[in-house]
Amino acid sequence: MILWTDVVEVFVITALVSYLIMPLLIKMALVVGYLDHPKDTKIHAKPTPLLGGVGIYIAFMIGLCTAVNPLTDVRLLGVIIGSSLLLVVGLIDDRFGMIPEIKLLAQFLAAMAIIKAGVRMEFLQQYYVNMIITYIWIVGITNAFNLLDNMNGLSAGIGFIASIFFGIIMWTTHQQEMAVLSFAIGGASIGFLKHNFPRARIFMGDSGSLVIGFVLASIAILGSWSSRFLTTSLAMPILILAYPIFDTTLVTIIRIKEGRSIFQGGKDHSSHRLALLGLRRRNAVLMIYGICITLGISALFVQRLSLKAAMSVIAAVALSLIALGIRLATVTTGRFGRKRVSG
Repeated sequence: MILWTDVVEVFVITALVSYLIMPLLIKMALVVGYLDHPKDTKIHAKPTPLLGGVGIYIAFMIGLCTAVNPLTDVRLLGVIIGSSLLLVVGLIDDRFGMIPEIKLLAQFLAAMAIIKAGVRMEFLQQYYVNMIITYIWIVGITNAFNLLDNMNGLSAGIGFIASIFFGIIMWTTHQQEMAVLSFAIGGASIGFLKHNFPRARIFMGDSGSLVIGFVLASIAILGSWSSRFLTTSLAMPILILAYPIFDTTLVTIIRIKEGRSIFQGGKDHSSHRLALLGLRRRNAVLMIYGICITLGISALFVQRLSLKAAMSVIAAVALSLIALGIRLATVTTGRFGRKRVSG
């Protein structure tokens, strides 16, 4: 039986391990030359160590295994296999580069680890339609967090906020293993964040953003979101992860409209556009944190409200994000250089 003290312990352990291991990884990256060098599509001005994702992964695994035995739960084993695959793929991509198609293939294989564990969305009658939607969800959210890794503290901070709200809902609905999973990735993210925001001493790289995105996407699939209404059950995880979805959708629409590849990197994400509106980068990130917290609180309300009230909250959130997207789309961002990765 998992107690609330076990969940707190997992969070503290993962946060401490993540925080304490980062200085070692910084030194290691400097020794072996595992650095992220400045480019015209990036905003940092000097080479920066690029092994933060390894620390996040190690902390996540240590914390997870202190409270549960993944070998006895095929669902957790699927998360470990998928996240391990994406860690390796991310490390290769960070060091040597990788064409987007191979990266997407890896994300599909990681999603397969979850589906082979017998887990998929089941809100429709058609088996294969549910399976396709599950693939799209996991790959989409995983890549969304990869795209969000474009400013100090952004991907890790949003991952931390989302994991806390996932953890609260999982614990209050008596899904202890999923609560452990949520707080484990949350602790690993916040431990890294101390070294990445506001000043970055280390980057997480694709190895970190892919792992965080995959774990959070998996929690949304693995957890039970059953409430009194199907609409609110579907809305809760979407609300918590609404900002990554919003940013990816905004960038995709604008790039297609401008005739650019959606896999082309550039300083045209929502965070960059907020900065161009006059916000300092730090304040732009903090503003996005505030939006994500508001979205998470909205999910908690939707869980408990009547259908009519919940639909009003969902409609208000949707209209607000649409209005924000329209405003940000009008910001002139200039020309962008091409980049080998998708974010």
